Amino acid sequence: MPIKCQLQLRLVETTHNLLENMAGPIPFQCLNEKFGTKLPTWALQSNDSKQDVGVTKAAYKTLINMGSLMENDGIPQYWDSGKLENFENIVHRQVSENICVSGFTLLCKVYEDGFAQRDAALTHYFQRLAAILKEKEFSVCAWERVRHELLRVLQVILLENKI
Repeated sequence: MPIKCQLQLRLVETTHNLLENMAGPIPFQCLNEKFGTKLPTWALQSNDSKQDVGVTKAAYKTLINMGSLMENDGIPQYWDSGKLENFENIVHRQVSENICVSGFTLLCKVYEDGFAQRDAALTHYFQRLAAILKEKEFSVCAWERVRHELLRVLQVILLENKI
């Protein structure tokens, strides 16, 4: 029987709001910058109850990847450092307080929840975001695009969980 993973959706919503409000709208000079990477939304969506566990584990893996991504150097100085710190703390709390995270790699082999495929797609997506930051030398525009990508990820998680 799979471990029940329970997302703390209120905290996911808080991380979304902090990320959204830690800086203003995307700077005008960054509007034309495109990443050419597409969020695998299917990895965060479920069409039956068997997949719900896989989706929840994928959401937690997403939080882990977000935390790692935000640890990179060069975050724009004009971002609100208090909101950034709160964002990072809440992401860390979401991950560390839930036992389902520590067991998800074992569970994905035992249960047919589709986690292995979800994990691979999300890992590739976040590796691509990290590579883009590096390619663009952690520029303000690259960080703004990453911030907006992360907002989209959180929106998908919230929509899938009916927030």
